[in-house]
Formats: sequence, structure tokens, C-alpha cells
Amino acid sequence: MSDSLLEHSTMVAKSALTTIAISAVLALGAGRSAHATEWPTRPVSVFVPVAAGGAADALARAWAAYAGKAIGGTIVVENKPGANGSIAAAYVAKQPADGYNLLFGSTSNMSVNPFTYAQLAYNPTKDFTPVTKVAGTSQVLVANPATGIRNVEDLVKQAKAKPGKLNYGSAGIGNSTHLNVAFLADHFGLQMSHVPYKGAAPAMMDLIGGQIDLTSDALSGAIPQIKTGKAVPIVLFGAERDPLLPDVPTIAEVGAKGFPGDAWYGVMAPAGTPPAIVERLTEATRKFWADENVRKQMAEIFMTPPKELGPQSVAQSMKQEAAVWGPIVKRLDIRND
Repeated sequence: MSDSLLEHSTMVAKSALTTIAISAVLALGAGRSAHATEWPTRPVSVFVPVAAGGAADALARAWAAYAGKAIGGTIVVENKPGANGSIAAAYVAKQPADGYNLLFGSTSNMSVNPFTYAQLAYNPTKDFTPVTKVAGTSQVLVANPATGIRNVEDLVKQAKAKPGKLNYGSAGIGNSTHLNVAFLADHFGLQMSHVPYKGAAPAMMDLIGGQIDLTSDALSGAIPQIKTGKAVPIVLFGAERDPLLPDVPTIAEVGAKGFPGDAWYGVMAPAGTPPAIVERLTEATRKFWADENVRKQMAEIFMTPPKELGPQSVAQSMKQEAAVWGPIVKRLDIRND
């Protein structure tokens, strides 16, 4: 064979191999695209890290029912409570990235747990693909009327007069209802005793019964008690005042700057979940909040629409919250294990 013929044959072979390689890549991309387009072909599970009942569970169920129809399928809620949301998160982190197992993430299990658990069975930033925020909610610090505490000034005065005597309840160590008060106390240099409960509801019941002095709770749990005079609102842990509590100042208004904002709930998927699936779930959430009936339903449990939807809405909050909670957890030695 002549050199020119050999050279020509080599070029043809290389060209053929290149064509095959490109075709394989295109076929793989087409396969992935088709897979995302066909999704879902069976029910999708969203794991909610709290027990059935309560505002977070109600939000998850309302979203799942609506979003399931929006994606042309069914989304089933599965409650998997425990360990400040880490049990559900660890489970979903190990599932295939095919869009059939989702997590209802929150400030607690995505932004706080990495700092309060020495050995966490999942990594929020590496093991998950953020999908979108679903809703936000403010929380409020309330006092038992018998304490005589009516505002932050009263709280600071009493706490400094008798360090460690005042106590406050929360939904558990490392829960946002715990860190909210820890943030406030840290800012004002207060020493108060923390009493963790297995949920916000029992903490509120003990506040009403006089077993504890203060507690932090979501508006859905606190406002009914405030209306009946069984709890006195002190400060709102949120970015803005609430129309139902117009005279209650926000955490920033009492001078404690740097609070990361409202607690949030959002959808997380196992790392590597196709972008097309993420986009469809985000669009379903957009339609969820565009529905007037949904807005009315959410207002009843004091949930508000996110200012932004999509993966970045979750990633940005996680980054901001980590910058705040990390140093506070370390300084106050808040441990969950």
C-alpha cells in the first residue's frame, strides 16, 4: 500500500471513530432528555421530616397534591420524622437521582444540622441538588403572661438581673426555634436556660401551663395563643412585620442585625437529578402559588410565597444561613449528638 493510500485510510478511520463518538454522546444526551421528558411514569415520593399534622406537613401535602397534577403524575407524602430532619435527609441522599425520591428540606436539616452534628450521615451541599423553595414562614418569641415580660426591654432587664433563671422552650436542640432565641440572647449577652422538646406544640403547652417562661414558635402555632391572651408576643423572627401582629417588632428592629430571614421549606433531590426534572418541579411550584385558592389556603397556615424560585433560591439561603449559624453554634457549643 502506498504512503498516500495508507494516510487516506487512516484519516477515514479517524473520521469514522469521531463520528461514532459524537453519535454516542448525542444518543446519551437524547436518552437523558427522553428520560426526563417521560418522567414521571410512576408515583413520586416526597419525604417530609416532621410528623403528620402541623403547618409544615400541611404545606407539604398541599404542594404535593398540586405539583403532582402539574407534572402529570402523582406525588405522595411520606412522613419520616426524627433527629431534626436528618433521618429523612440521610435516606433521600442515598436514593437514585431519577426524580422519584424528593426531600422536603428546611433551614434546620439543610443549614443547621451540619454544625450541630459531629457525624452527619449526609452532606447538604454534596449529596443534594436544590430544586426550589416552596414557602417561607416567620417565627415569633412569646412569653407566659405571668412573667411580666411584654417586650425585648423587659426580657433583657429580667435576664440580666438573674442570669440563667429565665428559660425558654424549643422544638429541639438545633431546631430553628432554638437558634432563633440563641441568636437573640447572644446579641444581648443574655444567659437563659434552654429546654428542648420533641416539637413546638408541647413547648407551647408548657408555656401556657407555666412550666417555661418563653418559647419560639411558627406563627401558625403562636397566633391562636396570642389571640386568647395565653401568650405575649415579644419579637418576630422574620424579615418583615406581620399584618396580624403589627405592633410586634422584627429581630432587626430591636437591634439584632444579621438574622438570615424567615425559616423556609423547599424541595431537594439527590445529587445528579436531571435539570429538566428540576425545572418541571420549579414550574409546578410557580403554578402552585399563582393559584388564588392555594394562596388563601396557605395564608391560613401563615405560609408565604418565596421571593424567588428555583435552585438558586435554596442555595443562596443555605449559604447565608451557614455563615450565621455556624459561628453561633460553635461559640455556644450547641451539640445534637
